[in-house]
Amino acid sequence: MKKLNVLYLFSILFSISISQEMDTKLNNSRMGLYISPSINFIATDLKNIETNSNPGVVYGYAFEMPLSINHYLESGFAISYKGGGIEDDGPSVKDYKVQYLTLPVFMKMRSRQVGYFHYFARIGPSLNFKIKEVISSDENAKGAIIDISIFLGAEYSLGGATSIEGSIFYNNNITNAMNNIDALFHQLGLRVGFLF
Repeated sequence: MKKLNVLYLFSILFSISISQEMDTKLNNSRMGLYISPSINFIATDLKNIETNSNPGVVYGYAFEMPLSINHYLESGFAISYKGGGIEDDGPSVKDYKVQYLTLPVFMKMRSRQVGYFHYFARIGPSLNFKIKEVISSDENAKGAIIDISIFLGAEYSLGGATSIEGSIFYNNNITNAMNNIDALFHQLGLRVGFLF
């Protein structure tokens, strides 16, 4: 009976400690909005074709929670416009424009403050669910795709936890994006955001 009481007391103290630690992390978390103009292009193994790029954009909401002094877990949601063009031997050009709801999970590694700046790298996967598509061919985009993104950038402090950030990013689609052909949607762009 005494062992059970000691175990019960230990469990309560442990849960209180975890709860306090989680409260501290949530109190130090930040959120913000961002927009990312990009260049979209397609990678494919199809022979005798050329691929064309087209403009795209990503915009969304970010939430980051500190794991340590220099490491953060970032998530949120975004609307992403992906696609590109494929031109075969004939005169026809297949244009792919697909809109996705994107759910990212990023690890952000941030430097110590240098003047008013923090420098950072961000990397992680995203799950993308198709919202709608405009495709000038018989192929259809898959309902869900996975990609991995890497960012390099800097934050400029506006005081306290508030900052503006800018970064360049490369988004690498790792699962086939189309139902009938082998094609991957990639993005190269610039992300600008406001965190508070």
